[in-house]
Amino acid sequence: MQHNTDTLWTAVLGGAYSAAAFLLGGLDNLVMAFGVMMGTDYVSGVMAAYYMRTVSSYVAWRGIMKKSGMIMAVVVAHMLDMATGSGTFMRNAMLMFLIGTEGISFTENLGHMGVPLPQKISNAFAQLKGDSTKGEKKP
Repeated sequence: MQHNTDTLWTAVLGGAYSAAAFLLGGLDNLVMAFGVMMGTDYVSGVMAAYYMRTVSSYVAWRGIMKKSGMIMAVVVAHMLDMATGSGTFMRNAMLMFLIGTEGISFTENLGHMGVPLPQKISNAFAQLKGDSTKGEKKP
């Protein structure tokens, strides 16, 4: 008797996708950008730690917990939008803030490895985070 696991995988992945779409308010470009920024920040953090010879499984685990907390913050913001009927304002604001935070962390990780970045990139992430002075050079 041959077992077909295609149906199981379809159900599991479809259910996970549906749950994520519901909890995050859809899987639009903003959520995708957030996911990419979280991934690049985490990987660049591991790379920077390796580069500086400070790799720690405890610190890596804390990073995963931090990313999980960020996802929960987006879920809470979306639920508040649903409860208040404010459209997607809180969700989008939370996502843009977190993308900015992740972007700043990513640029810091690249800095630890000696990778130069244009000042405009750092300023763009600082603006998304809502800190107009971060990333700008002082006169």
